Amino acid sequence: MSETARSGKLLLLVAGFLLWSSAFVVLYGLQGLGCRLGWEDMDLGPVSLNRGALLAAWVLHVGLIGVMAAIQARRRSADRGDAFIDRAGLALTFCALVATIWTGLPILTAGSTCS
Repeated sequence: MSETARSGKLLLLVAGFLLWSSAFVVLYGLQGLGCRLGWEDMDLGPVSLNRGALLAAWVLHVGLIGVMAAIQARRRSADRGDAFIDRAGLALTFCALVATIWTGLPILTAGSTCS
């Protein structure tokens, strides 16, 4: 296995949690920015602008991690390369998907995004 291929596999191993950390930072930053700028009081259809921005960022990250999981599942079924690393990468990506969904659930359940 070449050094480039090994680096790519290691990146796939942690890619799901890199996206999870991106989601966490973006959601935290958007929540603070939206509260500071008063987005909670601006309507965006049935939700406030702050909740809409948070929902968009959350759905984007869940979708990206879902696509990453689908790619890794396809790679695993094609039986290319090291089976252990492919299986571990897929398992870690699913864990990151669950963690991202769990992290964003308060966007749907909280009464206010600024309290």
